[in-house]
Amino acid sequence: MRRFRSLLLMSGLLLCAAAAQAQTVTTTNFNVTGTILPGVCRIAVADVDLGTYQSTQFTGAFTTPFQNVNVVVSQCDPLITRVGLHFDGSADVNDATLFQGVAGIGIELQRTSSGARLRPGGWTQMTTAAGTHAFRARFVQSAAAVSAGTVSRPITVSMTYN
Repeated sequence: MRRFRSLLLMSGLLLCAAAAQAQTVTTTNFNVTGTILPGVCRIAVADVDLGTYQSTQFTGAFTTPFQNVNVVVSQCDPLITRVGLHFDGSADVNDATLFQGVAGIGIELQRTSSGARLRPGGWTQMTTAAGTHAFRARFVQSAAAVSAGTVSRPITVSMTYN
């Protein structure tokens, strides 16, 4: 009887093994997709005082001395290698390449390294990301008649990556 049970057990194992070998294995592939975006950088620009001048000084093509405007870009993700800076604000009514000051006096913004004027809505590509990007600003007479007044105009700096 013992021998019969062993024989029966062995027969069952052989049948299971044969059934396992008879199964067909089907495989398939799938794709994994996604995008890894670079992180961000921090941007800071301090307010700039262009100084105090008498309106009577503006008697032609008068300009004031430049004042530094430093755009500080920091804490950039290592994947960000360069940034583009966009400067937006109201344009002077007499000269659209200047930012609005008071009547007859606009604000000129330049890239310090090249002296290129940046107009309202203009942008410039930087060769690096993090660092201090040097610009400069001054008052420029834009019309024969000028007005006195306090200038407090926002210029918005936006940054794009790579």
